[in-house]
Amino acid sequence: MTSKFSFKFSGFSVWLEPDPDQSSQMISEMEYLRTKCGGSEAGQHTFIPHCTLLYNTSLDANDGEQADGGDGSWDKQTKQQQGEYMLRQCLEEYHKQTADTTCNDGQHQKQQPNDDKQLQLIPTSQYYFPYPKTADNGKGFGCCISLLILDTTPQLKLLHDIVRNRFPPDERHGDSSDNDCDNSNREAEEQRFRPHMALIYAPEDQENVTNGWLEKYTKQNEEEKLYEKWIPAKQKDQTIDDDGKEGAVGWNAKYLSLWSTEGTLDEWYPIFKLDLEATL
Repeated sequence: MTSKFSFKFSGFSVWLEPDPDQSSQMISEMEYLRTKCGGSEAGQHTFIPHCTLLYNTSLDANDGEQADGGDGSWDKQTKQQQGEYMLRQCLEEYHKQTADTTCNDGQHQKQQPNDDKQLQLIPTSQYYFPYPKTADNGKGFGCCISLLILDTTPQLKLLHDIVRNRFPPDERHGDSSDNDCDNSNREAEEQRFRPHMALIYAPEDQENVTNGWLEKYTKQNEEEKLYEKWIPAKQKDQTIDDDGKEGAVGWNAKYLSLWSTEGTLDEWYPIFKLDLEATL
């Protein structure tokens, strides 16, 4: 009997997606892992590379400029319109906080974050993460995940904070606007955001999981930093400084997107995407 990943995810999710023009080698690696771990018959359906900013949030937040039908009810279309509206507000705020400002002396400077490079998804390691159904009080996915840990750059943290403040609380974070939340709780919630990109959700009883292949393969990739080869060479050329030293490099973030992640992997679908460089 073929093992199958059948976990039913929940709610809506906000993603940060890398530039598709730079992601072909990473997508090929994801397809390789998908095939090795059973393919579609094992519930291994294709999904695009992404860094999740929020998971299992709702779109029921009322806003004075975007109200419901008057009776408190929200149909699917209204929720999606509200989601698009909130997503646009997030990107507008991000642009505002990273825009050039003029000082009193007429000189220009950047607001925080102070790095004027494009927002990048920079891998720092590849990690094997078993996530059984019993984890997190029964909220575990029932799979083993090979994933890339990403650098929490100032830009990425800023965008996450903006998204978290604008959308309703998700499964991983409490309400950041709760004045009763003490500093220790806020710090704990911030630590929950460990940016990453999942490459595979392999069933925990799939053959190449139980025989140790996926874990060994992930650790080998980490030891040899093979994931760095998935980044286009032109990206690396752009990080070389005047002394010839190569800085941190990753994929350019391209889209801030809202997805329905209700159901199994093959039931996910995009609701709206915004190009990070677009003029709103």
